[in-house]
Amino acid sequence: MNTTIHIDRFSAGIDDLTRKQQGDHIAVLRVLQRTGRFSNFEATDNAVIARTMTRLFNKGLVLKDADGRKTIIGVLVKRTGGDFPWTTCELTDAGKQLLEESPV
Repeated sequence: MNTTIHIDRFSAGIDDLTRKQQGDHIAVLRVLQRTGRFSNFEATDNAVIARTMTRLFNKGLVLKDADGRKTIIGVLVKRTGGDFPWTTCELTDAGKQLLEESPV
């Protein structure tokens, strides 16, 4: 008797990041820039990544400089489509600029 096993792996790379990296908007932005998509399963796998994804897509980012002045950066990623469980996305101009300015 032959048995066929089909394994679905709904991952674009976010769940390959450590939990600490999943809380780092730069690390997650790099994955999203490279892949252009993510699965809803990996984006909601734990509270850390869920918060990061919410910030990237909905709340943007507020940076403080050494003097305590705040710089508000807008939303960093926008949804462009996709069918469940996949979401396709692209970085906004603010997201691209943030990556360009960030050390590797």
